[in-house]
Amino acid sequence: MKIVFIFKVQNQSLYSVKENDSNFDEFDKVFDLWQDVEYLENFFYKNEADLSSFYSISVEDAVRQTLHDAKEFQKRILGIKDSNGLGGGMLSSYFRPLDKIFKRGIYEKCKAYGTIDVGWLRLYAVKIPENCYVITGGAIKLTKKMNEREHTQEQLQKLINCIDYLRSVGIVDDEGIIDI
Repeated sequence: MKIVFIFKVQNQSLYSVKENDSNFDEFDKVFDLWQDVEYLENFFYKNEADLSSFYSISVEDAVRQTLHDAKEFQKRILGIKDSNGLGGGMLSSYFRPLDKIFKRGIYEKCKAYGTIDVGWLRLYAVKIPENCYVITGGAIKLTKKMNEREHTQEQLQKLINCIDYLRSVGIVDDEGIIDI
């Protein structure tokens, strides 16, 4: 596992996990998948029961909504860098604690939602104080709890793996990531 730099601006920084056997980091990987029509069609057909239980939308409309939402979501996150932190928002305004009941600490599991109010896109990250986030992956979440489906359980495991890695190499802040 490696941690790759995405941006740092105005005392906030964004990194992403990159597995040793992968050509892409998790940030790029998830947004590429969310722009892949074939992947999205397969995903929504495979999970059509979940889609219809929470949303009354066709697979075709779900694909269109996801394509639009993913593009806007990525633009919003990267907009922080592009605006040099001025007017583009703060990462902390997008990322929320993953659990309703959580302990603040060095390694906080977080999630960011897509741009649509009742959307299903989630970007997952580990927060290392202050305003430093390490993206571990993302998912299309169509169920109430993450442990209800394999693809969201995988995202929980990625969060845990990242925390274990950060602990094992002694990273407790942004400077520690820069050093590795």
